[in-house]
Amino acid sequence: MSMQPDETTLLRAELEALRKANATLEQQVLAVTSMMDAMVDEVSAKSRQLELRNAEQARMSTFITNVMDTMDSLLLVVDRFGRISQANAATRRNLGLDPASLIGTSPDSLLTDDTLAPLHAASPSFAPGTVLFRTILKQGGLKMETCLRSHLQSANAGHFMLRATPLYEHNGKLAGAVIVGTDISELRAREQALKTSEQRFRDFSTVSSDWFWETDAEMRFTVYAGPDRSGQNLIEIVRGKRREEFASSDERQNTAKWTTYLNTIARRQAFRDFEYHAHSTDIRPTWYSTSGKPCFGSDGEFLGYRGTAKDITARKAIEAELLHHRDHLSELVAAQTTDLVCAKEAAERANLLQSEFLANMSHEFRTPLHGILSYARLGATRTGQAPNEKIINYFERIHQSGSRMADLVNDLLDLAKLEARRVDFALHRADMQVLVSRVQSDLAALLAQRHITLAVDTRTSSTVAMIDTQQFHHAIQNLLANAIKFSPNGGTITVGFSDAMIGRREALALTVRDQGIGIPPGEEERIFDKFVQSSATKTGAGGTGLGLAITLEIVRGHNGTLVARNHPEGGAVFEICVPRQAPDAA
Repeated sequence: MSMQPDETTLLRAELEALRKANATLEQQVLAVTSMMDAMVDEVSAKSRQLELRNAEQARMSTFITNVMDTMDSLLLVVDRFGRISQANAATRRNLGLDPASLIGTSPDSLLTDDTLAPLHAASPSFAPGTVLFRTILKQGGLKMETCLRSHLQSANAGHFMLRATPLYEHNGKLAGAVIVGTDISELRAREQALKTSEQRFRDFSTVSSDWFWETDAEMRFTVYAGPDRSGQNLIEIVRGKRREEFASSDERQNTAKWTTYLNTIARRQAFRDFEYHAHSTDIRPTWYSTSGKPCFGSDGEFLGYRGTAKDITARKAIEAELLHHRDHLSELVAAQTTDLVCAKEAAERANLLQSEFLANMSHEFRTPLHGILSYARLGATRTGQAPNEKIINYFERIHQSGSRMADLVNDLLDLAKLEARRVDFALHRADMQVLVSRVQSDLAALLAQRHITLAVDTRTSSTVAMIDTQQFHHAIQNLLANAIKFSPNGGTITVGFSDAMIGRREALALTVRDQGIGIPPGEEERIFDKFVQSSATKTGAGGTGLGLAITLEIVRGHNGTLVARNHPEGGAVFEICVPRQAPDAA
């Protein structure tokens, strides 16, 4: 049976569609194949690039490791947990530690307690073992000088300069930190040696009597070190100036000397012991002796001079004095002869005064001693024969003579102690008028016996002064006793008080005036000498000459003054001035 035309057409159409579908599938297969080939090529290229990158990273890692191991400085890499993840070979050289032994440990273990304590004190919340790492993170970096523990034999903790910085990944995530430690132990040792050397130089410079100076190439002073004189810091005066600018006007006249000096400088030669006289508005007249040598740089360039200078003013004065003595030897001999004659006369006068004093003292001792011996002999020979009243009178006379001798010995001892400055004065503010009243009471019997009136003339608002009441009582008693001795019967002794000055210090003046014969002319000062008595004693007033000498020493012990003079209306006046306040009083 034959097929229908419609079926044949359909079969042909389906066959043609199949052909077209197959062609399309082949094209798609070819496209996918091309795409796969391209992807394979791309993957192969990226694989090759990755291999090259890994090789480069390995090379760089090896290079960095080699660089780290050849570094003189310690290098520690810390992970984000604060543990050491890498350490270079310098840890073995500088600290005696195997780098591998540090992996996984805290960098705090390398710090000394003295270094770790202040870091922990600054951030007490940091846990132990994280102090250094967290301090780096907190401060955003770290730079400090510290000591690291050393495990090397015969080595103490070394000085290191630590520098640290945090490490972050490209996305900002914390990666850890890197710490670099540079050993500066030798540097610190050299600095200490330099400081010691500088201090030694300063010590020598301080105790030296010389100055050390330097100038620039134009001979202007740049350094002038040494002891200051009269509060003058010489470098502040001479800086930027030349030596010849300070020469005195007379010194500048010696052109030959300065020409020789300047020629030596121009030839760049050393000079020694160049002496010149300096005088300016800033420098007092001074003689200097200076020495110096030129200084040159490594390239031979002239830099200036360096040297020393010393003050020879005293030596020049001695030389001038010797020259003067040499030129005026005859005058010197005459002057020395005059001095010797004066010394001889003074010695003879002192010897004569001492002889007179000893003669007078012998008389003063002989009189009571003769009285003691005489009345003792009378008492011994008349015991049992004479009435008891007579014997008692003999003993009273013996007692009076002994008392007089005791007073005389006491005066001598007091004077010796005062002159030897072995008396401690207990100075305090006291009323001197009260002392006068006490002395008046002590001498009341003597005043009444001579019918002498004691008058007080006060011309000040206060009679208070700084005195030792016991010693000053003795001084006032001596002056009043002396006034009574020279006053006529029925006379008046006037005690005066007034304001005075001793230098710039306020003082109280006490005067004692009698109506006696006064002080012989020329004896106003000599009567206070311990070996001298007034010639008025020859009138019968008597005395050993000790009272006024003792009084003078007491007043001197009070930082006061004692003078004697004659009153225009007759009689002698003794004036004591003593300070009202202690020397340090305001």
